[in-house]
Amino acid sequence: MGTDPNDLKKFFELPALCPVFNIRAASRLITQLFDEILKPSGLQITQFSVLVGIASMGNPTINQLAKGLVMDRTTLTRGIRPIEKMGLIKIKKGEDKRTTTLELTAKGIETMNKTLPYWKKARKTVAKEFGERFLDGMIKDLTSVRDGNLEIKN
Repeated sequence: MGTDPNDLKKFFELPALCPVFNIRAASRLITQLFDEILKPSGLQITQFSVLVGIASMGNPTINQLAKGLVMDRTTLTRGIRPIEKMGLIKIKKGEDKRTTTLELTAKGIETMNKTLPYWKKARKTVAKEFGERFLDGMIKDLTSVRDGNLEIKN
């Protein structure tokens, strides 16, 4: 028993209407661009973002950083292992042994400084492609979504 292809027509317009589809697709494209431009630094944009998060939050716990980056704690933990192995961060047990804090190393700070010009180049490339005003507006809108604390109600 097969599926009638006409049954699938109702799904054809969903990608154009779905915010998740479009945000994730755009995110993947922009991530690929940033990763390519950051390649000489030895970091991916996701790793650079984690380092920036640690720096801006001042030695946060993993839970604090996960919340600040709007990430699942488990996903973040997997993501910090490679940058720890690279010697860019230290993972320290907290005073009560239940918490784990993250700290940049001197090498981590040096790597961030080395990566920043590549990040600026990538941002400039995106701004050139879409226009600075569009990019600024998009970032403002996405920040508003991120900071809006969207509640999931069943």
